[in-house]
Amino acid sequence: MQSKDTQNKGTENKDMSLTKVQIVIKVILLVLLSIGLYGALSVSYLTVTGIAPCPSVAKLPACFIVTIGYFLMLVATFFHNKLNNKLNAKWLFIVGWSPVVLLALVGSLLELSQGDICPKSSMGIALCYVSLSFAIMVAALFWLLNKMSPFIK
Repeated sequence: MQSKDTQNKGTENKDMSLTKVQIVIKVILLVLLSIGLYGALSVSYLTVTGIAPCPSVAKLPACFIVTIGYFLMLVATFFHNKLNNKLNAKWLFIVGWSPVVLLALVGSLLELSQGDICPKSSMGIALCYVSLSFAIMVAALFWLLNKMSPFIK
């Protein structure tokens, strides 16, 4: 039979490993969101300068909406577990993520069906495909981060 101290050390080790995993997930998520924000800012810059304008949604360039979305997701992830309520971070993430994934999904479908809808990367890849894959990855990682949080003190 294990003593109470031995049981507590086992629980502490389990909590520590979960904390390390949570930190790794958060770092990966922050890196992905930073890359997404940089990409959205780059396309927004090209739109502002008139070099390569992105499509508009209700007279607002879609890349501006995506930039704001990535920024909100980044803030929600950065302040995850630091906001007054974890629910605030979830809602902030959802508010940022929803237009990003919706625009990426619609853009990807239009790109597949009509072609030449989305801005292209230097390698010729439609950026709506990249944004859609990023949006799916970051949603999965943010969900995982939230699932792990209740177990960490």
